[in-house]
Amino acid sequence: MAQSTLLSLRHICRSFGGIQALDDVSLDIAKGDIVGLVGDNGAGKSTLIKILAGAHDPTSGEVILEGQPRRLSPPAEAQRLGIETVYQDLSLIGTFTAAENFFLGRELALGRGPALLRWIRLKSMGDTAIKGLDELHIDIPGVRSKTVERMSGGQRQLVAIARGAFWGHKLLLLDEPTAALGVRESREVLDLIRRLGAKGLTIVMVTHNLDHLWQVCNRVVVMRRGRKAADLPSAATNMEEVVAYITGAKEAMPARATALEAGA
Repeated sequence: MAQSTLLSLRHICRSFGGIQALDDVSLDIAKGDIVGLVGDNGAGKSTLIKILAGAHDPTSGEVILEGQPRRLSPPAEAQRLGIETVYQDLSLIGTFTAAENFFLGRELALGRGPALLRWIRLKSMGDTAIKGLDELHIDIPGVRSKTVERMSGGQRQLVAIARGAFWGHKLLLLDEPTAALGVRESREVLDLIRRLGAKGLTIVMVTHNLDHLWQVCNRVVVMRRGRKAADLPSAATNMEEVVAYITGAKEAMPARATALEAGA
């Protein structure tokens, strides 16, 4: 049975003054896909992620979510629609606990009036954060008591991804989730991504580590100079071919070609 399409991009362009960051990018993302988005610096990966996250509007083109044309910006609108993003800086507050960061911007509160005057329901937030982490088999000591700044880089990344998965029930965007992590911590993060995929969550992951791509992704999309150069099932390609698309040694696939057609 064919997977149903969650998100479609149609002829997306994005310019910044005289710079064309994205040029006629079309892409279909199926429900349950884990897509690896790769390309050299300046290829357009970050701009594409920011459009999906609602941080940028496309200059032209159309975004279709579950069959409906949508404007994803501002980011709060993308979040309302079930799209969450974990950037490289993680957007965690170091002096907050994991539980507090889990609900950052979504604090549970009683009463009305300014947020600082409300009674923050720390126990309920802590209970929910612990349950969410337990469901993903993430063991982080001191969820209620230990501040994020006292955690390892891998633990911080796990908290950020778990938070994104908890709130992003449709699409999770990951920007270099294993960057600056050691081997063991990278393995823990990749294991978490696999578990999220097994639960049916749709994920788009930007990465420069091609080894990691094949460990978790079922598709690879290559960007080059603002255009989509290739869209292939990861099982039907290899590192040599992907590098050839990244560097331009291999010509871009025809615009009509899709991952499904390429794997046929």
